[in-house]
Amino acid sequence: MNNLLFPTDFSVTTDAPLAWARLFAKKMGATITLLHVYQPIVPDTTLPSIADPGAGIGVGAPVTMELEDISRRNLDELTTRLQAEGFPVQSDWRVGSVEDEIIDAAKQYSADLIVMGRTDVSTFFDRLSGSSVSDVVDKVRCPVLVVPTPDQDADNVTYPVDVKSIAYAMQPQTQQSDVARQTGSLVDAFDATLMILTEEQMEHTLADLIVMELYPQTGFIDKLLHPNRTTALIAKSDVPVLIYHQPE
Repeated sequence: MNNLLFPTDFSVTTDAPLAWARLFAKKMGATITLLHVYQPIVPDTTLPSIADPGAGIGVGAPVTMELEDISRRNLDELTTRLQAEGFPVQSDWRVGSVEDEIIDAAKQYSADLIVMGRTDVSTFFDRLSGSSVSDVVDKVRCPVLVVPTPDQDADNVTYPVDVKSIAYAMQPQTQQSDVARQTGSLVDAFDATLMILTEEQMEHTLADLIVMELYPQTGFIDKLLHPNRTTALIAKSDVPVLIYHQPE
């Protein structure tokens, strides 16, 4: 593994995914590419602005520019902090659709792994913007590590110390060669124990990391006979899930 892509919005919900990005980069000797996709606020010209004294405060161009500057500074500060910790780091600041820019950056930097957080918080904005995690997992070709990001006050916040046990989720299509190809370097790097479990057994595993493959579904019958267990596992897992794709 040479290149690890870490998209961030600098919120507290990225703390746990960043810890896992650090861990994988350290164990695998990978360069971390920090990616921030800025989504500018479009000024509402029908509202009073800061430049309109006595008329109240709206979101105008000066505020938008200040938010852009803050996002750039946050990216620079995180880059400097990780470099001070000894990680090889590069950064990329972009404007656009979060999902599209992550997918494009993965191609540009030939990412070997993307580390993303999955939040259980459901706000109006979350529902409006959709799930960038599931979109990215579906469309990229490199592995994606999906890290649950529970409420910061919870007792089970997923900050890794090490990976001692890895559970591989066997599916009907899975071959033994797939298991070896996808877990061999992980077991060696972490000196971890590998457990090969059925989908039913996965619900009760106490592993530190779950690994499974995403199989494309070709049509209605395929989806009916083979429901997307990967999506379901990502949505409910309390431990990180590493998703592989079938080789092209």
